[in-house]
Amino acid sequence: MSNAKRNRGRLTPSQIRKAKRAAADWKWFTPREFEQQLKMIEWDDPDYPDGVLIECGNLARIHFRAPAGESSRHPRRRRDTTITFSKPVARQSYLAFDPEHPDDRLYMLVKPSASAFLAERFWQDNPVEAKALSEWAMLAGGRHSRGGYPNVMAKPVGVMTAVVYFCHKKDDGPSFYVHKMGEMSCYYPILCCDSRGRLWVCGGNYRNPTPGITD
Repeated sequence: MSNAKRNRGRLTPSQIRKAKRAAADWKWFTPREFEQQLKMIEWDDPDYPDGVLIECGNLARIHFRAPAGESSRHPRRRRDTTITFSKPVARQSYLAFDPEHPDDRLYMLVKPSASAFLAERFWQDNPVEAKALSEWAMLAGGRHSRGGYPNVMAKPVGVMTAVVYFCHKKDDGPSFYVHKMGEMSCYYPILCCDSRGRLWVCGGNYRNPTPGITD
């Protein structure tokens, strides 16, 4: 299982050790126990953070509420729409976080072969005007509402209500994990898609401590 993502550039021994500890902590192992499972995967994209992203697990499904123009109902009271990735795509797609960000910002690294479909559905066929990721984050609110977003234009997919990933954590075995967004604070991220079919988590109030994603 792959647990640390290297974006680009050379990593120092200190960075590698820190990444190994973070990856092991996320799966509830000690670094020594986790050594044989850990792999470094190159994911070269200048819009992602330099250095290392830590994998939460394989990205299986995303829950969101599509925009409803005349509705003021709370997102939890409307029905979810989902993006569900097939097993071949999910095996090479990851939910990851930036351990250098103070609130562990999430990133969705989707297998490139799936990007064309995502771009067609959520960019080309989406009538909503594109805005910068930072603008969508400010609209969403929460501790992730400001700072650190790349200069990328994107369109909203919807209000993100949950994410499902698959991984092997110590004592749990291989399992699917479902994490609800905005459960306590009601600051829901806005899930966005850019012209290349990359998905972005904008805003929200989540963090990623070792027990899992929390609001």
